[in-house]
Amino acid sequence: MNANRAFLLLLAAANFCSGAARAAPPSAEAVVAASKRATGGAAWDTPQGCTETGSHGDGAITYLTRFSLQGYGMRTDGTRGGDTRSMGFDGKVRWQTAGPGAVDSKSDPASLQEAIMTNYISVNGFFFPDRFPARLRYLRTAQEAEHRFDIIEMTPTGGRPLEVWFNRQTHFIERVIDGQGTPPVRVEASDYRRNTAGLTIAHRLTVYSTDGAVLDRGVVTGFDCGAIDTRAFSPPAGR
Repeated sequence: MNANRAFLLLLAAANFCSGAARAAPPSAEAVVAASKRATGGAAWDTPQGCTETGSHGDGAITYLTRFSLQGYGMRTDGTRGGDTRSMGFDGKVRWQTAGPGAVDSKSDPASLQEAIMTNYISVNGFFFPDRFPARLRYLRTAQEAEHRFDIIEMTPTGGRPLEVWFNRQTHFIERVIDGQGTPPVRVEASDYRRNTAGLTIAHRLTVYSTDGAVLDRGVVTGFDCGAIDTRAFSPPAGR
């Protein structure tokens, strides 16, 4: 083999290796870090918790949700036709009101798994791996129309896996698939807006069944973060 031919072969091999390196997918942690930067970065780290208001059921139900950003804990009060029902999770017990003075509390493994999964994805727990431990795994990329997505599997400790789709251009979450839910659902997130504190969240959430039927539509009308009373997460005393 002459020297020129050897040089050309080495150059071709180097180009091949360089192309393979460029084609390698990012790590799950890198995808999450890019999303945190795009939606507020360090502004997420300071608040104790957040309060969100909105509606779902095409406006039939209004809600107030309070949640902690420091650890598991959330509560939602939903009102329909003047009747308000509440549900929450304090990290140990999942509960809901069940009529005047009645509270249904559960701490069995299945109930806790559901509560952890809901709480984790609702508060972007993946932004805080020290506060909300989870296993993250990069699954694949996907292309839909002009949009390309990085798809991450997230399994919070004590919860079940979720498939989360990050838009590669904006780094926003546009889809969450809960394939092990009862029933399995797909949630599409859109209408991202930044509030005065510099935090960007989706203001429209549409829930679909596996056959594509719309199960619910949600609209966020307010989102503010700061201090929060964590006592709200505990089950109310029944009468």
